[in-house]
Amino acid sequence: MKIDMKLLRLFTLAFLLIGLNLSTYANDDGGGKFGIRAGYSASNLYNGSSPLNSKALGSFYVGIFKEHKIVPMLHFGSGLEYSQIGSMENSDNKITMHYLNIPVNFKFKIGPIYALAGASAAFKIGEKWTIGGEKLDPLVKANWFDVPIHVGLGFQILMLRIEARYHWGTMDLYSAPNDGYKTQAFQLGLGIAI
Repeated sequence: MKIDMKLLRLFTLAFLLIGLNLSTYANDDGGGKFGIRAGYSASNLYNGSSPLNSKALGSFYVGIFKEHKIVPMLHFGSGLEYSQIGSMENSDNKITMHYLNIPVNFKFKIGPIYALAGASAAFKIGEKWTIGGEKLDPLVKANWFDVPIHVGLGFQILMLRIEARYHWGTMDLYSAPNDGYKTQAFQLGLGIAI
């Protein structure tokens, strides 16, 4: 079954707009939970199932979030997050892109365990290529915007959260014809919710 990417992007954009609207008006007795999260990110660029390079780029992400309870087991969250995404052949040859993300997601929580799914508006704020150990401006610049979708699992003990997420970019990274490369990233991190 082939997924129509235009339809998926339209659905994701609608999800983001609805989510940001919910974030504005949603409220529970405590006004929602605010928090910070940070962790390790491993990413690569994929054309279908073929990675650009054999190694994932190891990096980090950091962000803030706000969550609101919709019903006892269902929560809605949004936030602001910085992440680095890219690909590497080795430490002397890699592509690193810097993104500012506005994620929105729904979280289904049973006891201390939760699952989440959502999407982000991802704005590229920088890009560097390292070739032969020398940092260079990109030969071909990546598009400035992406709409990655994500799923994840987490575990919460009091204020502390341990979370794993996987992100799939939905838009072609480069405008060149027949390029087809998209971002993918695995994140593993910690969060604190107040």
